[in-house]
Amino acid sequence: MLKCLHYSQLTQLNRAMKKKYISLPLFFILVFSFYIDGFSQCTYQHKLDSIVQLLDMPGAKFSIIYQDGRQENYATGYSDSIRKERMNLQHVMFSGSIGKTYAAAVLYQLVEEGKVDLKEKFFNYCKGECWLSKLPNIGDITVEMLLQHTSGLPRYIENEQLWIDIKNNPDKVWSYKDRLQYAFDMEAVHKAGEGWAYSDTNYLLIGMLIEKVTGMDYYEVVNARILAPLDFKETYGATRRDVPRLPIGYSGLEDFFHMPKQMVVEGRYAFNPQMEWTGGGYASTTSDLAKWAKFYYEALPFSNETLQKIVTPNPHGVLSEYDSYGMGSFIFKSAHGKAYGHTGFVPGFRSIFLYYPEQKIAVAFQTNCDTYKGKMTLLHCVDEILKAEF
Repeated sequence: MLKCLHYSQLTQLNRAMKKKYISLPLFFILVFSFYIDGFSQCTYQHKLDSIVQLLDMPGAKFSIIYQDGRQENYATGYSDSIRKERMNLQHVMFSGSIGKTYAAAVLYQLVEEGKVDLKEKFFNYCKGECWLSKLPNIGDITVEMLLQHTSGLPRYIENEQLWIDIKNNPDKVWSYKDRLQYAFDMEAVHKAGEGWAYSDTNYLLIGMLIEKVTGMDYYEVVNARILAPLDFKETYGATRRDVPRLPIGYSGLEDFFHMPKQMVVEGRYAFNPQMEWTGGGYASTTSDLAKWAKFYYEALPFSNETLQKIVTPNPHGVLSEYDSYGMGSFIFKSAHGKAYGHTGFVPGFRSIFLYYPEQKIAVAFQTNCDTYKGKMTLLHCVDEILKAEF
């Protein structure tokens, strides 16, 4: 439990320190610094508590990393609302589409190593997979378009049959074709390179490309190139239903998804999350997610030149006056200035990680529900929490 230092405590400390002959000016500098830091921590906890109550979320977690590398982590609410078990800092949650940034980071490394060309047609790397020709636009899509979401590929998860099949066979282990076949009979959203439409299908193809070029399993590649070198100890590949320290995720999704209200029962998720793969594919603490935001947007895994491509809106990526998309990242206009980041969703969980380039602050927020009261977005939630900082 974080505690604030109140005025009465300051007075008592002051008297004690006088007896020790410490100079008052130095003492007040030290105590004032401690007071401000404690006040900030109390405010973050209070803001997080208030948001969870306001939006009727079961629980949530929040982490922040300052410019100097200091990190603070917070949790509130319940991991199990029925049993009244508290959310804690050790709980991990599925981070959804934030996982796309791991795939993007690995692909950028392969580009910088000369093993992949962004301007090359994707199909040229996977000519042996003839069944890919059933995907719309496939012959015209470049690697760059996949990263930018400008390929025109439809979202395979918008085929209701996928969710019916998941419900009927929750333990299924999914192959490339198993996932992508749900997009075979769907129309292209637009011609390749002539528009923007967010699609998980793009990143499934990026995962295929990574495995074809490296000759390794995708999760092994990410672990070797990203997770192990950067010392992520609380990030797990979502490859099994019994992910450790997973809280209950609560779902209010429409009937289209065919999902239960409680997505975790006795520690097991409602279906095999391996289905998501490079469309997301990870579970993490907010502590690790905030660290990943700091590393990703300070160009640790790749060059500054690559980072500029990531955070510069692509030709079709200006979505509104408030948000745009570069090449593996959203660019948001937040209440506190420009922010780079990504959101994530899987049934029962929502996440966001953000980096504020002007302040060099990284944050992450997660909640164990996919719907909640009110119209606040996750970005708005973080904006509200950060009022104490800005």
